[in-house]
Amino acid sequence: MCKRVRECIECGAAMEGAREGQEFCGRACRQDFNNRRLQRGADMYDLFRALRRERTTAKEMNIWTMMCRLEHKWQQEDERQRPNRRSYMPPKKALENLLDKGSLPRGEVLAHAMRAGR
Repeated sequence: MCKRVRECIECGAAMEGAREGQEFCGRACRQDFNNRRLQRGADMYDLFRALRRERTTAKEMNIWTMMCRLEHKWQQEDERQRPNRRSYMPPKKALENLLDKGSLPRGEVLAHAMRAGR
């Protein structure tokens, strides 16, 4: 049986014999990936909260468009610096992580989204 060689999603290094679900070749790559997420999340936090809490003003200021432009800028940076490697968490894993940490309230709407695979 041929072993599948995985690549680190941060640096792209081959990870021969990596276990199922392993995404990083080591602690430094995991930290770099998570530090980037933290920084970008902080940038997005205020925009998202403004959009949700002061919707009329946020719409007038095109906050959603600005959020999309910011994400597009990040995607372009990632494609230049980390070509062909995912730089975000897949939707299902993101929701599962938030549920596991207890960050999201469990309710029928969320349960429906999880059943639908969103």
